[in-house]
Amino acid sequence: MRAALWLVVGLGVLGAITCARVTINVYFPAAQIRDAAEKIESEVRHGTPPPAETPTPPRPQSRRPWPFRLALGPPAAQAQAIDITLTSPAIRRLVESRKQRYPQLVPFFQRGALGENNRGLVEVRQLQGLSLQERARLQALVAAENADRQRLYLELAKANNLPEARVPDIAAIFAEVNRKEAQPGWWIQEADGRWHTK
Repeated sequence: MRAALWLVVGLGVLGAITCARVTINVYFPAAQIRDAAEKIESEVRHGTPPPAETPTPPRPQSRRPWPFRLALGPPAAQAQAIDITLTSPAIRRLVESRKQRYPQLVPFFQRGALGENNRGLVEVRQLQGLSLQERARLQALVAAENADRQRLYLELAKANNLPEARVPDIAAIFAEVNRKEAQPGWWIQEADGRWHTK
């Protein structure tokens, strides 16, 4: 009888530990994504590439006996901040494409025709005062820019082993960075949906 009770208790503890480990593994590195977004947007807007990434030193192994490692979760070294990868070929191509396009977007931001929305995309605010040729040009630029931004957010998730379901979270962080990077007089949309000029 006691053996059966210990078996049930042991299985319950093992199940709880397994669930706790899964929770740890789905951690979303928001601060690191924000840092990556700032580097990328700085490069797109100002032409400064992100610093070369230095290899992460190997993490030291825990000296705790294995049952204690299971019971107490990952050692402190394994809970360190995650280094976000910015250098996959796909990410670099998308950043380069955006860098080339950015100077063409600036006049539309300055004229109030374009704004930064709260989903990390650019959005047409008004077409008044634009010629038919300028309107067509603006629409083409917006479509190309938003396609590149959406692919960039997806590629960042892939390159950093984040689930695709986290892409909207990545986009929201980029939206926050873009609001901060916008110049005075440009349209920005706050997280709550309100539009205003900066």
